[in-house]
Amino acid sequence: MKRNYEALFGAFYERYFDFKTEGMSDAEALVCTSEAYLGVQKRGEMENAVVVIAAGRIYLTHSKIFINSKEKIVNQLRDLDLEKLQLETTSDEYQDILERRDMVLDGIESIPVDHSPYTRWYYNEMEKEVKNYFMKIIEKTKDASGVIEKIEERFDRECRSTLSENIVVKTTLAELLIRHKIKPENEFLSLKFELERFDMREIGEQLTELEKFDISIRIKEVLSRI
Repeated sequence: MKRNYEALFGAFYERYFDFKTEGMSDAEALVCTSEAYLGVQKRGEMENAVVVIAAGRIYLTHSKIFINSKEKIVNQLRDLDLEKLQLETTSDEYQDILERRDMVLDGIESIPVDHSPYTRWYYNEMEKEVKNYFMKIIEKTKDASGVIEKIEERFDRECRSTLSENIVVKTTLAELLIRHKIKPENEFLSLKFELERFDMREIGEQLTELEKFDISIRIKEVLSRI
């Protein structure tokens, strides 16, 4: 049995990273992975335990967790049928699974909670993703129009998803253009206009108060340098 449940852990993680390579956020990739393993969970309590624990361990690597997702994963971990699990595993396997479960239950309490059901990418994650993609593009071209076009194409879905994702993408892009001394004309004016008319009050719970303060400072800095 040991080989089976270890392999299942590995397969779950592999599927998660496959979704990540498709450009999904951490949260979206985990949701898609969990949905893909719903059938596996129904095969037995060992399989159910592994899938829930694997999802929980991945949550421990995220910068935030949606409050409903936290409640769901905690309840799933606490509701595992330990009698069935013990029948389906050896003594060592059973103890190993319990230790992994308890590690997730302990660790998940320290993850900051997100109250917005709409955000796909969290603040720092979105900024990092834009920077990483920008650096890939800049190696091939310094043409301002080309850079902006590729960024807007890559993050079109994110920018249409929520106001928070949109403003983080646009602010980070403007910062990178300034930092790398790439000076677009009409495109930069469009970015400037969007940053100028951005209303922080419309963000709601998509960003924390600290994140709202930070992006406000960043926007002011960008506008002062355009």
